[in-house]
Amino acid sequence: MKYQLASLSIAGGRASNQDRVLCEEGANAVLLVLADGLGGHAGGAFAADILTRTAQHAFASVRQPVITKPSAFLALTILRAHKEIVAYGQSQKPAITPRTTCVLCLVQNGYAYWAHVGDSRLYHFRNGQVLRRTLDHTVTEQMHLEGLLTENEMMRHPEKSRLLKAVGGSRAPIITLGEETPLQRGDTLLLCSDGLWEALPAAEMAKFLSGNTLEENIEDMLFAAETRMQKKADNLSAICFRWEEGLTHALPLQTGDEGGGDVDPGTLLGTTPRPVASAKPVKNKGARNTKTAPPEPKKKSLDDTIDELEAFLARFEKH
Repeated sequence: MKYQLASLSIAGGRASNQDRVLCEEGANAVLLVLADGLGGHAGGAFAADILTRTAQHAFASVRQPVITKPSAFLALTILRAHKEIVAYGQSQKPAITPRTTCVLCLVQNGYAYWAHVGDSRLYHFRNGQVLRRTLDHTVTEQMHLEGLLTENEMMRHPEKSRLLKAVGGSRAPIITLGEETPLQRGDTLLLCSDGLWEALPAAEMAKFLSGNTLEENIEDMLFAAETRMQKKADNLSAICFRWEEGLTHALPLQTGDEGGGDVDPGTLLGTTPRPVASAKPVKNKGARNTKTAPPEPKKKSLDDTIDELEAFLARFEKH
């Protein structure tokens, strides 16, 4: 694979940096991970640490040349991290609830796959334009989707930082998976924390990333964002990946229902039983008609979901 890769994380105007970035390179794949620990919850930096370490271990554990179920791999990595973060929080005296947002991207055989929770974003640039970006799990993004706020108004809204989803906490996260995306020569993927995208609109990011050397581009971009926000600057982190090969000739690995939407852990890849349809009333002489209520679907624990997802992957990944 031919590509450029650069990453940088700075504290900005904060006393500490709770963002974490990870770039893991294999012979046939690259895994990019960005986590932004929640400063409003104790242990945010630990949550981000745990998530990146979990992703690093998951990628290192892959023995086959191709991950044949990339979206499932990314979702499983996030669920494992959630479990570890919760366990860490419960082990503290007193117990705490560390949380983090995250965005993960796997590039393999000329295709990109991504997953995210919270407001850490992925942008896909082509020819200086934004093809797509992930949608934040925030109140303001929801209002934007409903036509109540413009994108510029989102930035100034008093609840712009109010998250609807995060990794860690009492509930397993609902994960949004991106579609399997073929890359063209020059395509650029940017993973970033909210400290960057709150400071710079996408058009400015595209200008910074248009230079030939990504390491210089990303450094200039982050320090420009820090200068603009001054003392209000949050932690600023970014990973930038530029594809330098032509359009892949490899066949897609996934069907349309394996990416491109929100995935609840309880229904991930069909792991939770569907409700049984109610039976039609039976007419008996001398008896009242009755309807059989559908049984409540049994909810699976996070451990059960992880076990079943691992078993699902094992059917396709030959070690």
